[in-house]
Amino acid sequence: MMSAQTISQPQYSNALLSPITACMDLFQLLDVCESLADELIECQTETEQQALCGRIAHCLEVMKTAFEQPLPAYLVERLTVEKEVKIQVNSDSEIQRQYCHALTQTLLSRAHTPDVNRALIGMLFELVNELVEDLQAPRFLRS
Repeated sequence: MMSAQTISQPQYSNALLSPITACMDLFQLLDVCESLADELIECQTETEQQALCGRIAHCLEVMKTAFEQPLPAYLVERLTVEKEVKIQVNSDSEIQRQYCHALTQTLLSRAHTPDVNRALIGMLFELVNELVEDLQAPRFLRS
């Protein structure tokens, strides 16, 4: 009689399994990208790092399309405030998205030492968080 063996399945993070589709709005894509970057900064295995970088790259590509679309009214409402607030808005979010995408491609190439990769992952984490903060900051004043 054979004994029952427990076959362990790889454990994937929620961020790694979250869907990324073209029908998602900009804020949904930003949330997914931010979750993936959070997961990446904590990740210790190269295989999971590669998977997370691939997902971030895909999310950034879908985000490129979202940038080309008009902002839906419900997102304009979320970005609208009653009184003026002083914020510093990044002059070109598309350039910052491109920087993030270039970093993911560099990480996916596996061309650097583990120490350099950790630095690049840290840089990607910071840039993604700046992009999210910038794009979700209020920028319209209710008239």
